Amino acid sequence: MTDQEIIFQLKKGNESYLKYLYEHLEMVKAWVKKNNGNDEDALDVFQEAMIVFYKNIMTGQYEATSKISTYLFGICKRQWLNQLNRRLKYERASEIIHSEEAASYESFEIELTRGRERLKDYINRALDKLGEPCRSLLEKSIFFKMKMQEIAKVFNYSSAHSARQQKLRCLKKMRSYMSYESVIRLK
Repeated sequence: MTDQEIIFQLKKGNESYLKYLYEHLEMVKAWVKKNNGNDEDALDVFQEAMIVFYKNIMTGQYEATSKISTYLFGICKRQWLNQLNRRLKYERASEIIHSEEAASYESFEIELTRGRERLKDYINRALDKLGEPCRSLLEKSIFFKMKMQEIAKVFNYSSAHSARQQKLRCLKKMRSYMSYESVIRLK
């Protein structure tokens, strides 16, 4: 099957021709494995690339200036490098968390104005009552500004929406451990 035939059929809406793209999967697997990945990572990246490729064909953004294999490989490469960057950011955030936990009983510092140590202790006690995974989820989303998509991956939620829902449940639970009156009295 030639590249032109595949493109022609895909433009006609014949999605069954996407199966011919899988002949390029081994090339992507080899590259991803050489770059800190595995077969599963390669398959995920390849399938994402197929979606991008198909959308580009259907919207007219694909220009047949190179072979399909070269185009797909380029998309896969960018996808994988982006994923590695996201992982690296998460690992750095985890290292910060772990180093702070080792350095002190308090697992993180909440930046507050002068004279608010009691408020900081009050919030830490509420977080301690929360337990896991709520404590870690709130730390990552609020204090480390991690995106919901990344949190979904870290905590194995099905989507960013599921992670957001869990965050809301955790915040509601945390609010039950705190009261406005208590916070006012801490001043």
